[in-house]
Amino acid sequence: MPCREFHGQLANPKGKTAKLLKDYVCILIDDLTGVDIGLFEFDPDSTLYCFILNADEQIYLRYGGRDDSSAEKYFNEDSLEEALEKGLALHKQYGASELEKTERPKPFFPRDYPEIAKDEIAKKKCVHCHHLGQARTILLQGQGKLDKMKDLWVYPAVERLGISLDVKTGLVVDDADGAAKDAGLKKKDVITKLEGHPVHTFGDLQYLLDKHPAASETLKLTMLRKDEQVEIEIKLDKWWRVTDIARRAGTHALEPFPEFWGKPLDKGDKRKLGIDENQFGLEVTKFWVKTNAQSAGLQPGDVVYEVDGTTDCEYTGNPVVWIRLNRKPGDSVTVKALRNGKKLEFSFKLKARPW
Repeated sequence: MPCREFHGQLANPKGKTAKLLKDYVCILIDDLTGVDIGLFEFDPDSTLYCFILNADEQIYLRYGGRDDSSAEKYFNEDSLEEALEKGLALHKQYGASELEKTERPKPFFPRDYPEIAKDEIAKKKCVHCHHLGQARTILLQGQGKLDKMKDLWVYPAVERLGISLDVKTGLVVDDADGAAKDAGLKKKDVITKLEGHPVHTFGDLQYLLDKHPAASETLKLTMLRKDEQVEIEIKLDKWWRVTDIARRAGTHALEPFPEFWGKPLDKGDKRKLGIDENQFGLEVTKFWVKTNAQSAGLQPGDVVYEVDGTTDCEYTGNPVVWIRLNRKPGDSVTVKALRNGKKLEFSFKLKARPW
């Protein structure tokens, strides 16, 4: 279901969804200015995110999240209705004192990010989700505390672990591969816990996965398999948190600026140009401002396939991301590109920001 259509389903519910929502008080927030994001913590690069909670601000579950393939993959009427049913069941348990109360996190508001305070807040503009990712990167960079190889890989994808979920049912395993399969995960298993913490939706699972230490070598999952609780331990590789951070607002605020924008080529386009599918291959698109790469001669349509002698990388196939992660403002880089079948080379200095 496209996100706009799904948003309409929430605004004007029908059928089973409407019946379930009669027991809810629904609030739509499109400006984060006064929201305690310490409590309502979520992936700021999502298009829509839902919290199911009670009047005591105890969060029962989350509904939302995404992966690199689509912002809308995990939104559908079936999984929403299942989340609403689980929310009502958890509320009943809470009322009967059968659900343990959680401690409220330390309050944190968008205004606590200096970048947002001096811009959106001071100018009385709306604070949007993407502002949070940008402000976090800018804050950590300014404090000299940003770990480029850890802090940017947020909200990992379960697919990276070899887990494919039935998106209509939420946490029912549709297929297992790689590390998850080696650990014993099976089709039709229902994931119920991550490291002992209950999960009710994909949103819960991805939220807790984000909290799991990057340096950890294992991940414990508990599943329901034919009415029996089964626990497995997945072995994690060094890059288990890696996703396509080129799509994230926090990455766009990362210094240095690579001096060009581009669109990654798919495997077919690389093959046509004689580029290995695992190597860099990015078509330069447009130059929004005059950049050092453009002054050096790089043009829209050029295909960048090498940077400073590097043609491939185990954590990204995007040369723009590689530059951001491995270079700093003031560094000089040399890129090689294809133009009409000719191999060209360009050298230029990196600025911190494009403007």
